[in-house]
Amino acid sequence: MAPCKHANLLLDVSPNATQAGFARPPAAKRRAAASLASRKEPGTAAEEEAQNLAGTFPGPLVLPDDLLSVYPKDPDSGQTVKVWQRSKHRNRLNAGTPNTIHVAAPPSYSPKMKHMREWIVPLTATEGEEDVSPPKPKDLTDYLSAYYHPLPVTQTPNLTWIPWEDDDRPPNATKDENRYIGLKQGQNITRIRTRPCPDGAYERQLNLSDILDGLLHMVKEIHPRYALVMMLHHDLYEDETDDFCCGRAYGGSRVSVVTSSRYHPGLDWYQEIERAHMWPASHCGNFVRRKCGIRSGAGVKRRKVMMVEGDGAGEGKGGGTAMRAAVDAYVAAPAPEKDLAGLWFGRTALTASHELGHCFCLGHCNYYACAMQGTAGIVEDVRQPPYLCPVCLEKVISGFLEVKEYANIGRERLILQRYKKLHEFCTGKTRAGVKMFAGYGAWLGKRIEALKAEEEGGEGQL
Repeated sequence: MAPCKHANLLLDVSPNATQAGFARPPAAKRRAAASLASRKEPGTAAEEEAQNLAGTFPGPLVLPDDLLSVYPKDPDSGQTVKVWQRSKHRNRLNAGTPNTIHVAAPPSYSPKMKHMREWIVPLTATEGEEDVSPPKPKDLTDYLSAYYHPLPVTQTPNLTWIPWEDDDRPPNATKDENRYIGLKQGQNITRIRTRPCPDGAYERQLNLSDILDGLLHMVKEIHPRYALVMMLHHDLYEDETDDFCCGRAYGGSRVSVVTSSRYHPGLDWYQEIERAHMWPASHCGNFVRRKCGIRSGAGVKRRKVMMVEGDGAGEGKGGGTAMRAAVDAYVAAPAPEKDLAGLWFGRTALTASHELGHCFCLGHCNYYACAMQGTAGIVEDVRQPPYLCPVCLEKVISGFLEVKEYANIGRERLILQRYKKLHEFCTGKTRAGVKMFAGYGAWLGKRIEALKAEEEGGEGQL
């Protein structure tokens, strides 16, 4: 079968959205959600802006089994900039004090805990893909430094896994029940529960809630600071009903955790990930129709449920949009199998930026396809974009503008600087051949062109 060329792109919600009961906020509400202004704009202006933005910021896909399909009226979605700005629990940047994001590398192993290295090796990996270099903390630090520019991002000293000597298992417990380990940071030691992995993907899992509790002690000792994200490679779970969990943030407490375990490329077959349609190719019109159970050639009311651009790669209506550029770059990049380590890192980086977004007190997004969308699982994770939509980006930039040193730079310049830093990261020699970064780099290139055109008084393609 010939590979999909992704000729037509879906720029609005899928046909499944209506069936699932999801109603995307209309153009006027999307425009209002991205602004601190209280005055209302004419509806025609909002519709025109929505048409211009669609080729850069498409709507959420809402495919069957996606989070917005399962919970179409998710109360945790739909936070506006004004609601975010007025929140009493928002973590404001500290004026006059350096605000730093800390990346905690995976803990080292004490001599008695070296067997934990076996717990990060998947037991169900595709043959030939089980031995891949895991994401590196330095790479994540560099990515987050660009993503949350201009905040400095630094690595913290390693924590250490140690034995938990007081193993208070019930007398009748089996060997594998209630096994504990210790997480040591300075003089603090936190007890971490572990258990056998329910689905057999890994040998054991660690309890995410316990780890976050340990980080709360750690973050109190880090000064100056803004937020902390811990990087792990072990499989995690939150409670006994969970199969696994990839990340979580205690946003109000400024701590978060992300694990690379389920993003391991060797598990793609097991988790039914379709590598040909990861972001940005997840917006391929033919792919969406197939996932929604619509047979080829069937009639669809396209004007109501989708906006399809282009009759071929880079051609037709909207051929110069950021999304078209992203998909073309994705197609041109080497197959994922050429750089499995890069594939693995990209997925982990996306989730880390999402969890840190919660430390900025950003809620889940339902306005656009966005890095701050909630997801229902790994399959949906790899279909989500790495960028922040107009609503979520405005929250981050508005937070910076509350601090004099950043306000002096100015809103437009802050956004342009951020995009340039990310573009530099994505187009670097070690990442340009990774499909996600190739697509993101091309998308960013279009955004930079548009912002420069606006700055010069031209009419840039949004």
